[in-house]
This record gives sequence, C-alpha cells and structure tokens, in this order.
Amino acid sequence: MGTVSGRSGAAAEELASELLALKKASGLSFAQLSKKTHYAKSSWERWVNGKQFPPRDAVESLARLCETPPARLLDVWDRADGERESAATGRESELPESDGSAGTAEAGAAADVVPQPAVAGVDAAPEGGAEAAPARRGRRGLWMSAVAGLVLVAGAAAAYAGVGTGGEEPAARPTVKIAGPATGCEGTGCEGKDPKKMNCGADAVTVRTGSIPKDLVMELRYSKACQAAWGRITFAEVGATVVVNNSDGAAAADVVHYDRDVYTPLIAAPESGSTWVCASLPKGKQSCTGYFVPSQER
Repeated sequence: MGTVSGRSGAAAEELASELLALKKASGLSFAQLSKKTHYAKSSWERWVNGKQFPPRDAVESLARLCETPPARLLDVWDRADGERESAATGRESELPESDGSAGTAEAGAAADVVPQPAVAGVDAAPEGGAEAAPARRGRRGLWMSAVAGLVLVAGAAAAYAGVGTGGEEPAARPTVKIAGPATGCEGTGCEGKDPKKMNCGADAVTVRTGSIPKDLVMELRYSKACQAAWGRITFAEVGATVVVNNSDGAAAADVVHYDRDVYTPLIAAPESGSTWVCASLPKGKQSCTGYFVPSQER
C-alpha cells in the first residue's frame, strides 16, 4: 500500500485499510463507486490504495453506501487528520532561521572596496616639504574612504526603508477582488426557484451525500454565491421523492415522474443555520444526509 501524502501515520494506514475492505466487501468497481457517490473513480483509486488522504464526506458516503455505521470510520478519519496536522507543524518547526549578519557583512565589504576618488592638486607637494606629502595623502585617502563607506551604508538603509535618496515612495499594490458568478437570487429570495435558471449551479458543490442502498443516491448541493441549497437524487425509480430542509423551517421537494433523477427547488442556506436532504422510495424506505452548516465548513 502507498503512503498518504508522502508520510503515512498509523491512523492513515488504518483508514486506507478500512476503505479497501469496504470496497472489496461491496463488490463495486471504482467506476461503480464513482457513479453512486459522484466522486471520480481516479479519486477513489487513490483514496482506497492509500495514495492520497480522502475527504471526510467521501469516507462517510462509502460507509453509508455499504450499509456500515459511519461513526467508527469517521473516528479513524479524525485521528488520521490529526496526525497530518501534527506532521505539518513539525515540518514548519524544522525550517532554518535567517541570519541577518550576512547583509551587514556584505555592506561592510562594499564599503572597504570603494575606490578613492581623484582630488585636484593631491599630487602637489604641500608646504612643509615633499616628505610630509605621502603621509597627508594617506590620511586624506583613509578619510575619503570612510566618508564613501558611510554614504553607501546610509543609501542602503534609506532604500531598505522604502524612501531612497531623493526618490519617491513606492506605490501601494492595488487590492484585486475576484467577483463570483452572476446569479439571479440570494438567500431567502431564492426559495422556490430553479437553481439552473438562477445560475446557482455555477459555483455549486455537493456538500453532503447519502443513499438508500443499493440504488438511490442523494446529494445536498450548495451555492455560496446564491447562499442557497437544493437536493438531488439519482439512480432512483419513478415515484421516489427528494426533500431539502433548513433549520429555519423551509423545505422544498420534488418526485421522479420519469427517468431516474430529479432535483428540488432552492431554499435559503443561512451561514449559521443547517440544511440537509432526505429521500424516500415509493415503498416508504427513507434516508437522510448529515447536516451542513456553511460557517462551520471554513
């Protein structure tokens, strides 16, 4: 078995083993898993074989699809996720600290190699005789080298502070905001409307899944741009019903009249409220997804 994200802890190994056992027990291929859970078959191959860490919803959907209580499997997922966070924290603590002394040494070295500028009359012998000229030229050279070094250091400090020597302050970087998709409604204004016609599907994601084994698959679809949600069932039969609910008491439903799938109208999905989907077969068998609270998913 491969490793999850390059470093596999004991819980991650256990999780991959459990997923593989469930997959084998179900008798389903990766392609069939994809159809029944709406996750790509390539993703299932990586998750089941321990090559990549799976989303929590995918683990729960597989457990429900195989008619296995998801609580124990989700507990393993939580422990594995904790291992991943601990490993990430450990890697950050291993990063070396930067040494600021290097920049100081380089600045000092630059000051030491500044060429001495030519000065008019420096070669003429001053009063007091030719013997005093070399000493005075040496002292003048040292003094000018020191001045040039101070100028370089001051210029570097000013540039570092963003002021420069006589220049202008750098312009502030503009803030770029990425607009979401244009939608036809928002929040409670969406209730009872078609998610496709309101363009809520432009940014929609499936946030919860469930099933009535072995056929019907239900999904809770959520659009952040519309601040709304809706329910969808697939692989159903004529007469099957899907209902989407929220904690404010709103609900919307639809029934399969033909073919094998149907979706509900929109309901509001409040930031701190919960939404969920339930489905039932014509013979009365019913199942629901877990609750989804947008503010708790960030």
